Amino acid sequence: MSELSVREYLRVSKDRKLTGKSPDQQHDENVASIMRQGWILHPDPPYRDTDRSASRYATKAREDFKRLIDDLEGDTFGADVLAIWESSRGSRRVGEWVDLVDLCKARSVRIWVTTHGRLYDPANARDRRSLLEDAVDAEYESEKTSERIRRDVRAAADKGKPHGKNVYGFLRVYDEQTRELLRVEEHPAQAPIVKEAARRVLDGDTFYAIAKDFNERGIAQRRPTRKEHRKNYGWTPPAVKQMLSMPAYAGKRQHQGEIVGDAMWPALIDFVTWKKLQIVMSPPEHKRTNDWPAKHLLAGIALCGVCGAPTRVGKQNAGAKKLDDEGNPLPRKTYLAYICSGVPGRPGPDGTKGFHVAMRQEHLDTVVTELVLTRLERPDFLAMVGERGQGNDTDRRAVLEEIAGYHAYLNEVRADAAAKLRFNLLLDQEARIEPLIKTAQARLEKLSEMDPFVLTLLSGGAIRLEWTDMELAKKRRLIRAVMAPRISRIGKGWAGQKGINYERVEPGWR
Repeated sequence: MSELSVREYLRVSKDRKLTGKSPDQQHDENVASIMRQGWILHPDPPYRDTDRSASRYATKAREDFKRLIDDLEGDTFGADVLAIWESSRGSRRVGEWVDLVDLCKARSVRIWVTTHGRLYDPANARDRRSLLEDAVDAEYESEKTSERIRRDVRAAADKGKPHGKNVYGFLRVYDEQTRELLRVEEHPAQAPIVKEAARRVLDGDTFYAIAKDFNERGIAQRRPTRKEHRKNYGWTPPAVKQMLSMPAYAGKRQHQGEIVGDAMWPALIDFVTWKKLQIVMSPPEHKRTNDWPAKHLLAGIALCGVCGAPTRVGKQNAGAKKLDDEGNPLPRKTYLAYICSGVPGRPGPDGTKGFHVAMRQEHLDTVVTELVLTRLERPDFLAMVGERGQGNDTDRRAVLEEIAGYHAYLNEVRADAAAKLRFNLLLDQEARIEPLIKTAQARLEKLSEMDPFVLTLLSGGAIRLEWTDMELAKKRRLIRAVMAPRISRIGKGWAGQKGINYERVEPGWR
């Protein structure tokens, strides 16, 4: 066989017991088999996805698998053979595997499976059948594994055993030799924090007061966040409430949102008290906070440029204090502003406590609205969204033109139907054309990786006109889809000045 160039795709799911092949092990075995065949490795590094499942239950995207697909679609793969350690490394989903095989066939790329010691040609009917049979087997095994895990999790729940990560406030004790779980005890440092928080809520303390006190006392946060801009957030009011809402602290085992029985660990809060606590925290006559409709355009969307915390809307004093004729202070005028929520009792990166920035509400609304609309009005918007879908500019423009053509045609039909009073013609054409529009929009969404709501808005054309009549919730959704604005501190020369300071707003385009 003539000398062939080979590129690898390596993948491994999370494998805590080390029973599977790591990407490096896969690579070593792939290279050995490739050398035996007398082929050469492509100079670019392998496509590699570590800690990434390939089943339909996967929660993380496989970035390098997508890059592999993009390279095959764009004809930039640059090799004669795709090497994988075993078929399931490629995918455990039949549809996804079929797409890969079809692309390899279209680009005349053969597939080497190291564990088979065989080179498959997707253009050969027998080889194609063998590859697809592997995909069916891999998906079947994945489904069986998922069913077994679900049964085991349910059985563990019924027995009151823990599942997943250790819960704050408890300590798991394992056998030193077998690593079998022996018991779950109260954590000597954390359990008293849980009990204190519950007692203080029942005594009338607010979540804010509790979070502030915990932070000032230097108590480590319950669940450290991975978000870089919020790594110093510490305890927050929602974190306190969420902790006290967990049935685990009442000694109850929960499964899929329902209490299924007593847990094997001790209760930090007795069940009767815990139920009373839930009523105190979420009175049935009050709506939950996250059910309330938003009242301000950018609350929770605009971020502090100093600490990265989301902003809330509050009142700011306008002007200096004034006295009446008798020397008594007059009521001060106020205005609404977006204010950094800060961290209760914790300093920001610069050492200051409390909030770091504030900007008049109408000023920030004006700046962000103009930024968003100007951005959306660009004819090349979808072709230049971030760096997503690079190489798809031509395709995206073509689909945009296709959608515009469909809308133009329907507008002509509407005008003709109105003139001739033939509305049955309009209904017939809408029934035919609208599915085509939806199909095109789905293709555009895949190419641009953008919120479908934004795509629908763009297809209409009159963006500013639609914005004027748009309800607040949709405006907020649109802004979230395209940007995460940050408010900087007032620069030199602006203190005390009136008017909009555009330089304070960093768009944060997504």
